[in-house]
Amino acid sequence: MEDRGALNAAVAVARAHGLRVEEPVILRDQLNVLVHLRPAPVVARVAGTIAAVRPGTTWQARELSVAGHLARAGAPVVAPSTELPPGPHEYYGRVLSFWDYAPTVEVDAAAAGEALTHCHEALRTYRGSLPLLGTISEAEAILARLAAEERIESSAATELLLRFQDLIPVLTELRSPVQPLHGDAHLGNVLGGPLWNDWEDTCLGPVGWDAACLLAGRHGRERQEAAYAASRMGVDPGELELWIEARSLQVSVWSYVAGTKLPSGSTGTDGDTRK
Repeated sequence: MEDRGALNAAVAVARAHGLRVEEPVILRDQLNVLVHLRPAPVVARVAGTIAAVRPGTTWQARELSVAGHLARAGAPVVAPSTELPPGPHEYYGRVLSFWDYAPTVEVDAAAAGEALTHCHEALRTYRGSLPLLGTISEAEAILARLAAEERIESSAATELLLRFQDLIPVLTELRSPVQPLHGDAHLGNVLGGPLWNDWEDTCLGPVGWDAACLLAGRHGRERQEAAYAASRMGVDPGELELWIEARSLQVSVWSYVAGTKLPSGSTGTDGDTRK
């Protein structure tokens, strides 16, 4: 059942800022709800069930800040809307932001990888505050909460927690350079252009994390490997294996949040599963 509350909030805020909205349509209703405010070339991103683990406006404010910086630097990204104040806005408890519309099409994988390289270059000049490996530490905290609320079987929670405890000390010993990352760099987050989208998970860390996100998705092995090769990240294979394991752990935790628990041992993810 579609989140009509998200659609209504998007339309109300947009119209309050003078945007003509005649045929709004929900493009995606997952952890976040995406509403195309037709005929305007604007998409509202409304926090849906993700608000249970990411309340408030902090996440969308950071995403707008990062994407705005990248757009001004000429990086290939979906930019915050200039048709109206991009936000974040609050409307009767709903948090939302506004973005340029970009079509959802299957992009050339190599072009997407090359575009990610340009984004990484522009990210190095971003001066806003970002968490160090925030996606991993957040997943560990969410796991603890899910276990406390008995929303995950104790045996499954224990297994995941032990994997975190084994892996995190190894990751912290790595000496790879740290820089701002996309944080959720799989091919499902690339729209027509190609333009990289969904900067909500931007964090600091080695590029191995973005490489793992790119390679451990569910968008076809050949396409993912083509994108990785074109990105020129060139992560050491042994180190890359560790980042893929970390990505697998993060995805496993978020599958419980989204109510789409993955089969045991799965490392696959895509944009619909998470956000």
